[in-house]
Amino acid sequence: MWYVIQVFTGREMEIAKQCRERVAAEYENVFVLLAERQTKIRGQRKLIRTRLFPGYVFIETEAIEDFYKRLKRIPAMTKILKTGEYMTPLHRDEEAYLRQLGGEEHIVRYSEGYLEGENLIVTRGALAGYEGRIKKILRHKRLVVLEVPLLGRMVEVTLGLGVVEKR
Repeated sequence: MWYVIQVFTGREMEIAKQCRERVAAEYENVFVLLAERQTKIRGQRKLIRTRLFPGYVFIETEAIEDFYKRLKRIPAMTKILKTGEYMTPLHRDEEAYLRQLGGEEHIVRYSEGYLEGENLIVTRGALAGYEGRIKKILRHKRLVVLEVPLLGRMVEVTLGLGVVEKR
């Protein structure tokens, strides 16, 4: 099961590394979901990775109470998200959705596609098959806004998508 740890924005990678080194057991996986996108640096298009959910680190474990006790070894603000008094895992469908989107490496890969009239068709990348969830296309920035389920609500995230042509 996946659980969500809230941390200070910008410290996700550092805290995930500390958790892997000092807290997590062999059977536990601590990670940050990342997304690839293109940006211009000195006039050149470069592929970069950004955090999909800023301020959140994910833990895959079956023993969350034990992990919570060990998490206190890290001298930073870490808070496992709860519903009421209980640490709540992601719903099974949310976890499956994010697993499919990010793959084994937990990275949402850059996608490409084309516009046919007003319809977007994704030809390759992580967004293939998710066209119906796209809320907005920012064509000139090579980005899309996608609705993703997280903790019982829909959250908008920005992902990289290059629109190759318009037909």
